[in-house]
Amino acid sequence: MKKAILATAITAAAASSVVQANADPMTIVITASRFEQNVAQSLTPVTVITQQELKQSQPKSVAQALQQVTGIQVVNSGGYGQTSSLYMRGLDQKRMLVLVDGVQVGSATLGTASLEHFPLDQIERIEVVRGARSSLYGSNAIAGVVQIFTKKAKNNQNHAEVEAGVGSDNARQLGVNGGWANEDTRISASVSHFKTDGFDVWDKEGEDGEDDDGYTNNALKLSAEHQLDQVKLFAGVQHNEGENDYDQCSKPDWSKTNDCISLFENTTTHVGAQAELGDDLNLRTQLSHHKDSSQQEVEGVKADKFVTKNYHFSLQSDYSVNDSHTLVAGIDYKQDKISGSGVSAYQEDQRDNKALFGLWQWQQSRFTSSVSGRIDDNEAFGSFDTFGVEVGVELIEGLQLTAGRASAFTAPTFNDLYAPDTGWTAGNPGVAPETSDTNSLGLSYQVTPALYTALNVYQTDVDDMIIWAPDDNGKWMPSNVESVEIKGAELSAQFQHENTLVQANIEWLDAENAQGENKGKQLIYRAKNKATLRIAQQIEQFTLGASATYIGERYADSANTDKLNGYTLLDLDGQYQINRDLSLKMTVKNLTDKDYVSKRNYATEGRSVFGSVSYRF
Repeated sequence: MKKAILATAITAAAASSVVQANADPMTIVITASRFEQNVAQSLTPVTVITQQELKQSQPKSVAQALQQVTGIQVVNSGGYGQTSSLYMRGLDQKRMLVLVDGVQVGSATLGTASLEHFPLDQIERIEVVRGARSSLYGSNAIAGVVQIFTKKAKNNQNHAEVEAGVGSDNARQLGVNGGWANEDTRISASVSHFKTDGFDVWDKEGEDGEDDDGYTNNALKLSAEHQLDQVKLFAGVQHNEGENDYDQCSKPDWSKTNDCISLFENTTTHVGAQAELGDDLNLRTQLSHHKDSSQQEVEGVKADKFVTKNYHFSLQSDYSVNDSHTLVAGIDYKQDKISGSGVSAYQEDQRDNKALFGLWQWQQSRFTSSVSGRIDDNEAFGSFDTFGVEVGVELIEGLQLTAGRASAFTAPTFNDLYAPDTGWTAGNPGVAPETSDTNSLGLSYQVTPALYTALNVYQTDVDDMIIWAPDDNGKWMPSNVESVEIKGAELSAQFQHENTLVQANIEWLDAENAQGENKGKQLIYRAKNKATLRIAQQIEQFTLGASATYIGERYADSANTDKLNGYTLLDLDGQYQINRDLSLKMTVKNLTDKDYVSKRNYATEGRSVFGSVSYRF
């Protein structure tokens, strides 16, 4: 544990630079193996988006923050607050796990997390783990895991910060955050408000007229930690609520209207304790709750309300047998519940999941290996076992070869299993979990934090994929009818020289149906090619950044007859540190005012500008 503490201190010291590489081999990560280790020890590809990077590039949503991450493609259904679909290594959000401070978030009916609503000013860092992780986390982690860590006060550092900004489409933002800490106690709090008039997100001319689709988001966060001898007690709550306008919703007579509002509310709470019993043994327990609530309002009339809640308890031990061996073992218990007028006719309104998991990691000389396994027992579909095996060999100094194989699964949602029969849609209680096997191979080279490059190739086969399709009578129902085969390669590089940082990624993806009438066809909205480039330059108190993202051709339909052209977007960002406490920031998204299509029939934003000023005291 002392090594992890030392590495954390080194990382914190490095973070003082405005232009900072995120490939520092001493950066601490948690998500990949469920215990603290530096990123150089991880056998699974991990990307860390630091708070400093978020401040510099100034995204306005988690999706914007993730769009340059290797292995992730983003499909937008309009502007701020509109639904953003994330694809990690060719799989959608239902096949990736999203955590906030260790708490699984998302809707139990839809199976996805509303990342478009998570406030950026509450985020300390984001860890993105690419590759199957069901052997540690259970359901949904077929493609990987995205974990958001929220801001916390630092030891013996008291501060308060106010930030205000304005931008295109009458966007305005106001946020206040602060922290108080001494040697034993840390308390932090933040509140924020974001609002924009937006633009017309429906791109089909002549349908119901044009209207601006606005967005409002109000957020609050509180957290506290207290060190009591060898035990650290912690607790936190994160809440955000608001509304976004959207188009083409259905009225009671099934005609369409653009007078549609989506009301949302998300709350995450957790309490726990962590005990360091010497340098070798660490115990951690956490009890958490997440609530996801959504309701539509059509022409001033509120429709059914959907509320999902999950309760989660975990107990985990990390034991360092010696300098070479680490053992992790734990239990997870999760209960999902659904309520609200929208689910009153569902056949079931709750389900429990109990799990045991473990990991053994061995590192000696130039060889590292990791074996993990998990047993899930779910009252809806029974028992499920998953595993993961990874090995790494340092061929020469700084050059590492890794290989891995892992199984994973995704459980059917409440909609899949229990949606009531409306005459034209119905759930299917006989739907089984999706299963997958992933093989991966990687080669990375890093001698110093200034130079890093990595090549990762992988293949994922998903069987029993749950697809909603019409039956012989035209009723839409889910069934395990499809399989997909996904192959991909990711090449990334990063170079830093003094105050200049260059990051580049190139990806190739082949995600296709493996059976049925669309066998051999590409999955919708997955581009075969993606490339990103970011250059940041610090000149005394001023830092300028430029980001370019290329998305290749995609298809908007399963038969691959509706092709969408590729496009390249260019963004600029600047930050001027007037003094230690006062700074100015500005960003220009889509600098060339590119006219492009992200999702068929939905408009995309042209050139937009946003500027802000922050003062820390």
